[in-house]
Amino acid sequence: MYSVPQSEQLTIFVASLGLGFLLGIMYDVFRAIRLSLTKSKIAVIVFDLLYFSFFGLFSFLFVLALNKGEIRFYIIAGEFIGALFYYISFGIAAIKFTDLCVKALKRFYMFIFKVISAPFRLIKRVFSGLSEKLAKLFKKTEKNSEKTRKKHLPKARIYVYNLFGIFLASLKPKKKGGARNGKEKKQEKA
Repeated sequence: MYSVPQSEQLTIFVASLGLGFLLGIMYDVFRAIRLSLTKSKIAVIVFDLLYFSFFGLFSFLFVLALNKGEIRFYIIAGEFIGALFYYISFGIAAIKFTDLCVKALKRFYMFIFKVISAPFRLIKRVFSGLSEKLAKLFKKTEKNSEKTRKKHLPKARIYVYNLFGIFLASLKPKKKGGARNGKEKKQEKA
């Protein structure tokens, strides 16, 4: 373990303040991207995990580059103080600005969606009107065909497709076994 001169420690602390400030800006960028895409709770978790992964990577690379990989309390404190300073000073204005940008982006997305979907909505409107007219026509045709069917078909029950059935129904069924069978049954009973 080696000792770092105080002037170098001060330089690293000021640099860590700057890194914290930049990480605060980066969080607002992640926030703006998340808000422009979705407001779901899962998205918040995913973007926070992604942000903290970047935060950890940048902190690790910072400590590795400036302090030969040795983690010191003043470095971590400097990062958090820098991020806190960002949120107290520029962060409030940045949040308002990003909210305005997100609203503008959403309006732009809606405009693009309306432009892209306009032909499809027109086609839907044309086909829905056409399908309603066809449905009315089919109902009218059905009523007319029912009237003509009742008018032209005779009232008698004999139709061409029924003749064979009527012929079979007019035949009397024969008794099974014939007359002989009936006499034998009477003799058996006696």
